[in-house]
Order: sequence, then structure tokens, then C-alpha cells
Amino acid sequence: MADRPQRLGELDLVERYRAFAPPLAIQAAFGVACAAAALGARVFVDVFAPTAGPYSLIYPAILIATLFGRWPAGLIAAALSFIYAWYFVLPPAHSFAFEDPGDGPRTLVNGAVALAVVWLADIFRSAVRRAVAERDREIAARDMLMQEINHRMKNNFAIVASLLNLQSRQETSEEVKAALAVAASRVQSFAAAHESLYSDARDVQSLDIRDYLQTLAPQLSDALIRNDRVKLSVDADSMTMARDKAVALGLVVNEAVTNAAKHAFSDRGGEIAVAFKREGEGWRLTITDNGRGMAADPQRTGLGSRLISAFAQNAGAELNMERLAQGTRVVLSTRA
Repeated sequence: MADRPQRLGELDLVERYRAFAPPLAIQAAFGVACAAAALGARVFVDVFAPTAGPYSLIYPAILIATLFGRWPAGLIAAALSFIYAWYFVLPPAHSFAFEDPGDGPRTLVNGAVALAVVWLADIFRSAVRRAVAERDREIAARDMLMQEINHRMKNNFAIVASLLNLQSRQETSEEVKAALAVAASRVQSFAAAHESLYSDARDVQSLDIRDYLQTLAPQLSDALIRNDRVKLSVDADSMTMARDKAVALGLVVNEAVTNAAKHAFSDRGGEIAVAFKREGEGWRLTITDNGRGMAADPQRTGLGSRLISAFAQNAGAELNMERLAQGTRVVLSTRA
């Protein structure tokens, strides 16, 4: 899990800087730094309240040193800051003597509390590290399971497409062959959408639609466009979108590109352009080709158009399918 961002509670300076210095040197340096921070805080407080709470400021330094530098750093910070507070802050200053007889037991109790803070902080730090290690093992196991599921799903798509192609070769009817070929192509495009959408399991809730479409486009081009004269382009704005909506948009793109690749160009060249643009709080997706255009009544055409309509509803978008002077435009849009 090397690429996982590290949270502050998981920071271990010994592990992070082990390659640059021995562990004890790292702990000593951090312990001294924390003690120096406590000293600086003490100097600042003494401007307003000299000798007030002589030992009170050492505990945050001890806690931080232990949590991020382990118990040796905590002990070093405790020893240095405690000795400083005793010698320079506790009256009489610049002496280990006790002006008030009650300061002796008070100093002993504060020293014991400082050691207890080191002990408890190290127990807490160790518990956090164990929990992090267990979480990382669970995430690794989940990712491995997801990869296996995705691999099996990809194989299942390939098997279905192969069976359809095999059945198509055995048919004598040209109409049946064409229907099976379209079905196989649709399965391949669904497989491309699945591979693009679920190849990264780091965020299972949302994704950037620009990255998704730019990844999906070449896969669709390889699966559907056999003619080098037909080009597929993508121009998309960056926008985070819930995965269920992204799935629906990806399947709309699949269907529109499938329809254009199979029916719009015949033997001539052309272009299929996919564009996703933010519009205020909403967005607009267009898939445009410059082919021969669709039927006069697009709502009564084949399965592809009906699937596009269904996927548009899943995305919560308004659908328009336009017959252009040359080609077809499929538009999905939302206002918010």
C-alpha cells in the first residue's frame, strides 16, 4: 500500500527516516526537538506568568515525542524538559533546591506522571500501528478479491462474446449473423466499460469522469472501430461523479459509439466526437458523428437507442437524439 496517503496518527519518524539515520539518532533528535519546543513555550509563558505551573508545559512535548518518535524519544524529551523546569523555573531558579518543602513531593509526583505519559503514549502508539497494519492487510485482501472478481468478469464477457461469434459463423441467415455480430460487439463494449471503471478500487464511491472517458475511449476504439479512417476523440472537463451515474454515462457512450461504428460510416471515413462539459451546477454529454445519420424517427429505432434512453434515465439526465445535416448527435444534460 505504498501509494496510500499517510494520516498524521500513523506517522512513525523512525520508519520514515530509517534510510537516512540510525533509529536511535532519529529518536534522540526528535526528543531534543520536542524538549526545545517545550522550552520555547516556557520562555513565552514566563513573560506573562513567571514560574507558573513549572511542569505543566512538559507533558505535550513528552506526548508528541512518544507518539511520533517512540518511547526513547519520549524519555529524552521528558528528561530534558523536566530537568529544565526543575532547575530554571521551579523556585529558587538556577537551583535543584526546594524553596517550598512541598515542592519535593510535587516534583516526585510530576516525574512519575511524566514516565506514565511516556508509557501510556507508547501503548497507544503501538495499538494504532497494529490497527493500521490490520487495516492494510484487510485492504490488500479486498483489493486482491476485487481484482479476482474483475478478472473473472472480464473472462465471462470474453466467453459470451466468443460464443456469440461462434454462433454467428454457424448461421446461414445473413440477418441472424448481423444481429449476433451486433450483440457480440455490445458485449465487448460493456467489457471495455467494466475494465475501465473497476480497474482501480481505491475509491469505490466516485471517480473523475474526464479520466474515465479518456480511458474508455481507446478501449472502445480498439473493440469497435476496425476502419482506421474512423476516428474517436474525447474532450472532457474534470468532474467528480458518483460511480452509478458514471456507469450509466459510460454505457451511453458505449451504445452511441457502437451504433455509429456499425451503421454510420459503411466503408467511408469519419469522426465520432465525445464531449463532456460542466454547465454551472450541471453537465452536458454529447456524442456526435458525421456519418450518414439515423432514421427519421430515432425513438422508434433499434435496441441501441432504447438502451441509451434507459441509461440516460439511470444517470438522471435529459436525453435528446438529433439528426444532423450530416450525422447524428446524442445529448445528455442536467441542470444540477
